[in-house]
Amino acid sequence: MREREGVRAQGYEAVGRGSGHSDPMRRTDERIDAEARARDELAALEAEVEDARAVCRGIRAANPLHPLWGDALELHYVELLPWDEAGGYCGVTGDGMRRASYAALDWVDMVGIAAAREGCGQAALAV
Repeated sequence: MREREGVRAQGYEAVGRGSGHSDPMRRTDERIDAEARARDELAALEAEVEDARAVCRGIRAANPLHPLWGDALELHYVELLPWDEAGGYCGVTGDGMRRASYAALDWVDMVGIAAAREGCGQAALAV
């Protein structure tokens, strides 16, 4: 669609040649459909990002003794900051942020993503 609608040289041929049926709104309808698909895709991606942020909030709530865990995950994996820059925001080294992130991921593996999202610690889980 972008190629078809892009800049191109002016043509001087007769318009409407041919004996087939022509729908003058076809391209407009295709554009409207493409925009609707793009909006749906964007909404789905935004929902995934919000879910990731909810998991990070849950990790912070469930692990008050490890305040870097949720920050490390959110700054690196959601905000896409390099480890050193993320560490600079939290006053630790990049390696410290990486270790905090790996510890948080180990904890999420242990309790499950649903419990992490809800901020349930290991003690709150049924044994």
